[in-house]
Amino acid sequence: MSLKDAPPFSGRRLLLGTTLMCSLLLPLPANAQAEISVESITKQINSNADNAQLYIKRGDLYFGKREFFDAVEDYTIAIELDPGADQAYFGRGMALARQGMIREGIADLTVYLDRNPDSSLAYTKRGVRYMWLQDYANAEKDLDKALELNPENAEAHDDIGIIYAKKRDYEKAIEHFTDTIRIEPGYQKGYHNLAMSLFLTGQDEQALGRVNQALTLNPNHKEATLLKSHILAALGRQEEADAVKEEAEFLPETNWTESVPLE
Repeated sequence: MSLKDAPPFSGRRLLLGTTLMCSLLLPLPANAQAEISVESITKQINSNADNAQLYIKRGDLYFGKREFFDAVEDYTIAIELDPGADQAYFGRGMALARQGMIREGIADLTVYLDRNPDSSLAYTKRGVRYMWLQDYANAEKDLDKALELNPENAEAHDDIGIIYAKKRDYEKAIEHFTDTIRIEPGYQKGYHNLAMSLFLTGQDEQALGRVNQALTLNPNHKEATLLKSHILAALGRQEEADAVKEEAEFLPETNWTESVPLE
């Protein structure tokens, strides 16, 4: 159950099915700019078809445009041209998983990690993919490793916070979500997830403050707006809660690219 489907507030346990969001993979570039870059790199490829790095660059642009099939194709060509092109394995691992081939994506990310064992980012991304498979034990191992390598990895803090929240260990979840927004004060999902965990533990005033910060960063975020309505209801501010809930009904659906349900 997602928050938007929940009935009027009647207890926090109704919200244990609410979605806590994993991090966005990459900021998506403007499509027009990406098109220009794709055309430019394609011209370079036409005159230098054996250059693996050019295929990787174009694959990255396709990934940014969410054209994952084309991205996988370019990364695969890069690997065929240069089996030592680590970044092609990383990119293909990311794109395969986004096509639904999660295990294949994990396999490519594993190749990358075997060659680059100090990459906090790659452990984070593989951990998220384990989460998609609901393999939370391996996900937690990867995210722990990511934080061991880089304690200031905001994305890894957010993702492992979700795992702790799923285990009902809200104290640790709150610690990690708090670290997320400390490291990256503009990390909107971190505020949302922190607000949710505070709400689920009865810390309603603090939850309201955090969800308001999430909405300051993205005023039209439907899930955060709905969460605010539930928090207001818990605080006994039913008239405000109803108004906020009505406002949420007219907002577009949430469009985060990665999410894990909190069951």
